[in-house]
Amino acid sequence: MSKAPSEYLGSVSAEAGEAFRALRNALLDSGPLDRVTCELIMISNLASAGYEDSFKIHAKRLLDADVPMAALKQAVVVPLGGSTVIFPVARALLWLEELER
Repeated sequence: MSKAPSEYLGSVSAEAGEAFRALRNALLDSGPLDRVTCELIMISNLASAGYEDSFKIHAKRLLDADVPMAALKQAVVVPLGGSTVIFPVARALLWLEELER
């Protein structure tokens, strides 16, 4: 994808795009977790689900915020054996290698 999924939604309906962004911000601000922790949870889930484009968007946000690559890798591998299997974990680690280049 050349842009974030929310941007595609906004191109069809600006109101729906704004509502989606408002929902995401409300969820991020709904509790005691900071944005970095929320983004780490997000990439963990996106990795398990196999959503490469969204994973890379959120992983890049973390890297741009100076979060160490080791933290991103840990977020990806923690669900292994609990709620995900090795293939999506390995694939997400490959995506992180691509972002490192």
